[in-house]
Amino acid sequence: MCIFAEQKGKENNMIVVSSRDFRTNMMSYFTESNGDDFIVKTRDHGSFKVSIKPVKREDAILNIPPEFRRNPYEISPSGDPFFADQRNIDMLEKRLKEAESGEATSHEMLPNESLDDFLTRIEYELQG
Repeated sequence: MCIFAEQKGKENNMIVVSSRDFRTNMMSYFTESNGDDFIVKTRDHGSFKVSIKPVKREDAILNIPPEFRRNPYEISPSGDPFFADQRNIDMLEKRLKEAESGEATSHEMLPNESLDDFLTRIEYELQG
């Protein structure tokens, strides 16, 4: 059940939906939203305003503290936001040095070993 309600003081319409409808049709709300606000009504917990806006690459970079920001295109041709954080670069460089010096360890799954068994085995090996 989707109801359009005129929002006082604004030109656009507010979309009011039940929590069941929102949950059932969530993907359609995500794909069809143009930055719309929704009111999701629940039976026991009242109503909630939900804003659906796509996250942009710039949003991810702005969440990095300014002192750690760098241009991701300096390292990655794709401009992956992972490389916009100097802390990630430092961690990768440290791990590469460990691997080159032989300090890093690697583990391989045994034939027919399940992922759960593999993780249990290497956890045991790492503990000692």
